[in-house]
Amino acid sequence: MASPFEAPDPSQQQAQIPWAALSHIFMFGNGKGGVGKSSVSANAAGKAARSGLRTLIIDCNAQGNIARELGYKRAEWNDGGAGLLEALRNGTPLQPRQGVRENLDVVMGGPALGDEFGIFFHTLLAKEGPHAYLRLLMCLLPIAHEYQIIILDTPPENPSLQRLALSAARWLIIPVKSDGGAEDGLAQIGLEFSYVKFVSQINPHLALLGVLLFDTGRTYTGIHADVRRQVQKVLGEEAHMFKHLIGHTESVARLVRKRGLLVQELAELRTEGDRTVPGTVEGLAADYEGFTEEMFARALELRKEAAA
Repeated sequence: MASPFEAPDPSQQQAQIPWAALSHIFMFGNGKGGVGKSSVSANAAGKAARSGLRTLIIDCNAQGNIARELGYKRAEWNDGGAGLLEALRNGTPLQPRQGVRENLDVVMGGPALGDEFGIFFHTLLAKEGPHAYLRLLMCLLPIAHEYQIIILDTPPENPSLQRLALSAARWLIIPVKSDGGAEDGLAQIGLEFSYVKFVSQINPHLALLGVLLFDTGRTYTGIHADVRRQVQKVLGEEAHMFKHLIGHTESVARLVRKRGLLVQELAELRTEGDRTVPGTVEGLAADYEGFTEEMFARALELRKEAAA
């Protein structure tokens, strides 16, 4: 008989997880802030929802930036992450806010995922050991079948929340910027990836889908090549770089959060004659559309390869 003080064996829990049915969970993460995780998470989720796919986005960030991207920052129903914290604390199913956009539901992040989460999770980790990192997945499992796409937006400053997301995800996408600080962020998320997949073996099915270049000039091929070298130096030569990138359009980026609209929604306003929306929005919308389609196509391709 096992000691009641012994941490649970993660391999026993893994045997109960239907990993094959969880290939629709995508995580955006980096060990560095300000690289576009929330922007790409929200716009990819929006693209999936517009395509008719039932989509869920989980905001695992204490900053709650998805609220700015989707325009519900000041909504009376924005719980600031309290619902997510409560589910994690009790091990109960997540309860998303439905209909934030057509086909798009949200589990909100915010301040509740700061110090209050830290106190709770420190206790849980001491009690359960590495098994504690499966808590988000356990809360997601009861509703995962209701969605065709699930996207996790994660914080760089909280390794525990990052590991919770990595332990639930099938695919990791790493957005990076060409500002010279890419290596540190890549190294940090690489270490977390290795811990979850190889060291603890909490999520042996986790895979790096690719690295996305964010907020860059579309014609800066020399800079792009340098970033590729940095990526391969840190993550290995086999690390995939997405062909599509997200271009630099500062005026649109500011307008997105000011109005609480996705890039494609701003592009539609421009098409309808709203000239307060810069014309550069069309190129940025095309970037997001192209990347999201490439992301889903690559995931499907890798799934077929694994099955074969």
